[in-house]
Amino acid sequence: MTESDILFKSENLWVKYPNGEVALHDVDFEIEGPSFIAVIGPNGSGKSTLVKTALGLLKPYRGHISLFGFDSMKETGEIRRRVRYVPQRDRIDLNIPMKVIDIVLMGRLLKKSPPRIASSKDKRLSMEALEKVNMDELWKRPFPELSGGQRQRVLVARALASEGQLLLLDEPLAGTDVESQNMIVEALRRYHEENDVSVIMVTHDLNPVHTLVQDVLLLQNTVIGVGTPCSIMDPELLQKVYGPDARVVEYAGHRYCVTRDSGIDRHA
Repeated sequence: MTESDILFKSENLWVKYPNGEVALHDVDFEIEGPSFIAVIGPNGSGKSTLVKTALGLLKPYRGHISLFGFDSMKETGEIRRRVRYVPQRDRIDLNIPMKVIDIVLMGRLLKKSPPRIASSKDKRLSMEALEKVNMDELWKRPFPELSGGQRQRVLVARALASEGQLLLLDEPLAGTDVESQNMIVEALRRYHEENDVSVIMVTHDLNPVHTLVQDVLLLQNTVIGVGTPCSIMDPELLQKVYGPDARVVEYAGHRYCVTRDSGIDRHA
């Protein structure tokens, strides 16, 4: 692997919360691109902290993390030009009655220099992105009137309409209904397969996307394992993260982890 092949890399990374508590420690890994990467682990394991640090939104206490070889603190602008980010909780004021199409257009306009005026191409690509998540018929609907799952589909469409070599999604399936999950997963599958774009997804449950994922990063405030989905399905690794009740089962050629907290198969 050459340096130019490395998509996502961390060296001796430590990150602290504002209260001084350690969120991540001794994080070392490198993953080659292009890839579809899942960052997994239980609540409080540092998943969101890791991706926010990679984007330069949080400052490391020690060590380095990079995307495309660009350091998260020294070359933040280069990273953000290449990344389309869907945060876990988007700060869109629901008191402002913005329409669905306006939200998606933001994905294109925010990367333009002022004055940010939508072109016919911007509008066309935004409508195509909405179509990918089956929200094109609601393009005139006020965003605050949508359900939680519909809002999340619109935010994914906003990322798809934008430009950049990497889609970075923080818990895009959290709080969504089954229909929205299916729409989001299918949109990501097609987009990843049809375009030269990598995907990093933070998720609790890998099951909905396990057939798409090439690399898995298993976290519990440090790296517990990194590899293919089935290689991470090692009982010893999983019990470090999900406790002694975690067990591995095999079905249709795939390994899954069954955990007490979920009660369902989790391809962790």
